[in-house]
Amino acid sequence: MKKWVGASLALMMLFGLPAGISSAAAKAPAFVSVVMDGEKIWFPDAQAFIDENSRTLVPVRFIAEKMNAKVGWESDTMTVPIERGDRQIRLTIGENKAIVNGEEVTFDTKAILRGGRTFVPLRFVSEVLGAKVEWDDATSTVLISTVEDVEAKYDQWGRLIRTTDLPKNAKDYPYILADVPNEMYEMGYPYSNPERSKVSAVLYETIPEYNKENVDIWMGRLKTFGALWLNVDYKTIDDEWAKAIFATKMQNSDAELKYIRRYVEWVKENQIQIEGYLDPEPSMIFNDGLGVDYIRSRFLIKFMSYKESKELLYDTWFPKDIVFDKNVWYEGYTDIKMGTNVGGDWGSTLKVAPSASLFYNHIIKKVE
Repeated sequence: MKKWVGASLALMMLFGLPAGISSAAAKAPAFVSVVMDGEKIWFPDAQAFIDENSRTLVPVRFIAEKMNAKVGWESDTMTVPIERGDRQIRLTIGENKAIVNGEEVTFDTKAILRGGRTFVPLRFVSEVLGAKVEWDDATSTVLISTVEDVEAKYDQWGRLIRTTDLPKNAKDYPYILADVPNEMYEMGYPYSNPERSKVSAVLYETIPEYNKENVDIWMGRLKTFGALWLNVDYKTIDDEWAKAIFATKMQNSDAELKYIRRYVEWVKENQIQIEGYLDPEPSMIFNDGLGVDYIRSRFLIKFMSYKESKELLYDTWFPKDIVFDKNVWYEGYTDIKMGTNVGGDWGSTLKVAPSASLFYNHIIKKVE
C-alpha cells in the first residue's frame, strides 16, 4: 500500500527483509527505485539507498536538478547551496538540518557524502524542495510528484505510459512506459519453446498468478538478491553473505550453498570488489514455455578491484573472453531467471533460480 509522506511525519521508511533472509543482507546497500512524475530516475552512478538506520537517502543534485533547481558546491565549508524558485537553501554535509530562506529545518538523518555525491534524507525532498513524496513499501519505491497531469495515464506502479514512438514488438507488452527505451523492449528473448512461450501481455491477461500482489513479491526478492549479488568486497564478505544470497534463491536442497561459499573464498583470494544495482521491470516478464520465467532488469556494475579478471561475479555464465576495466561503470539489460518448485497457486513462491545470470541473455556497454 502507498502512503503519502507529510511534512510533520518522521518518514519512517522501514521495510523488513524477505522471509529467510539473514541480517547480513543489511551489509549491502538496499536498492531503492525513484519515480518522479511517472518516470523512473536512473542515476548515472550513485543510486538512492536505505542506510543502516532504515532511512532512505537520495542523491540531492540529481533530484534537485530534475526539479529545475540550481545546485552548487562549496568545498571549504562542505556546503551545498540550492536555489529553487524563491527558495534559498543551504545544506551542510554531516548536519541534520538545512537553512531555508534564513529559517532552520531539521531532519532525523544527516546529509552525507558518499562516492563523491551528496545524499540527503528523503524528507528533505518533501519539506525543503516542496514536492509530494509517496512511498510504495511493497516495491521499495519512492514516488515524487512535482506536477499534476490529469490527462496522463499511469500503470499500477505509478509509471507514465506512452503511446508514441513505440517499439517494434509493442504488442508483447501490456503497455509501453515513457521512461523505458525501445532498446530494452526490443532485446531478444531467452531460448524458449516457441509454441508454448508467453510474453508479458499474454501472461498478465490470461494467468491469475501474474497479479500486482505476486509481482511485488518477486520484485522485492530480486532487489534484495541484486543488492547482495552486485555488491561484493573481499575485505568484508563472509559466510553470512553466502547464506543471505542462498536464501533469495529457489532451492530443492542445500547443494548450491557450497558453490556460493567457494565463490566467497575466491573473492577473498582474488581481492574482488564490485559495486552495482539491479532494477527489475515488473511489466517485462517472459515465460519460456519450459517452466521458467524471466524478469527483464536494468543494471549498473563497476569492478573496482581484482587480481585476475575471471569469475568476478557469482555467475556460471560470467564471460571468459572479456576483461572488464577497473573503476568503470557498465550498464545494460538482462533477463533474470526465476523459478519455483511449488504447483497449484505458485505465485507468491517464485524466487531467483539457482542458474540466474547477468550474462545469459543481456546487453552490456560502458557508461559514456
